[in-house]
Amino acid sequence: MSKQKKTSFRDYITLNAIPILIEVVFILSCLIVPSSYLIYTNALFYFLLLVYFLISKDLNLKEWFRSFKSGRKYWIQVLLTFLGFVLTFALTRMLEGFFPNFEIGSISLRRDSWLTLIVFSISTIFLPAMTEETFYRKNMILFDSKKAIFLTTFFSMLLYALEHSLSWWGIFLTMIWALPLSLSYIRTRNIYVVMTAHFIGNLIGNGSDVIATLIHWLS
Repeated sequence: MSKQKKTSFRDYITLNAIPILIEVVFILSCLIVPSSYLIYTNALFYFLLLVYFLISKDLNLKEWFRSFKSGRKYWIQVLLTFLGFVLTFALTRMLEGFFPNFEIGSISLRRDSWLTLIVFSISTIFLPAMTEETFYRKNMILFDSKKAIFLTTFFSMLLYALEHSLSWWGIFLTMIWALPLSLSYIRTRNIYVVMTAHFIGNLIGNGSDVIATLIHWLS
C-alpha cells in the first residue's frame, strides 16, 4: 500500500491563495470603510467565500445535509464540539471581565434597519459555519505529520482570529474560540461535524441577538 502523498508548500498556498486574498481585502476594508458600512463588507466577505468554495467544490452542501442522517455517533461528536465551543466562549467572556481595559477590537455590525438586520442574520447565522469551516479547518489544516498539523492549525486559528478582531487581545480571545473547532476536526477528520456544531452555536448566539433586536423594535 503506497503512502499518501504529502501536500507541498506550493499546493497549500495555491489551495488557499484566493480565500486568503479575500480575507486580506476584507481586513483592509475594516480599516478604511466607515463603520456603518462594515455590515455589508462583512456579508460580502462570506458571500465571496461561499461562491468560491462552491465553484471549487471544496464545499458540498448536499453532503453536509446528508451528514445529518449519519446517526448517533455523529450527533454525539457534534454535541461535544458544541459544548467545547460554548465553554471557550464563556472562558473568553470571563477573561474580558478580568481585563476590562484591554481593547477587544471586534468589528461592529450595526443593526439599525430591517435591511441591516436581514444582512446581519444571513452573514452571522447561516454563512459563517459553511465558509469558515471550509476555509480555516478543511482547507488549512494538513494531516501530513504532527508538525504539519500543529503549524497549519495555529496558522488557521490566527487567520480565523484576524477575520474577527483587529487588536492583539481580541485575536488571542478569538483563537481560543477556534480551539475546540480545530481539535474536533483533527480528532474526527469530519468537517461536517464541526460545521454543524458551529452552525448551532451561531444559531443560538446570533439568533438570540436578532430576536432581542426584533423585540426591542416591536415593543
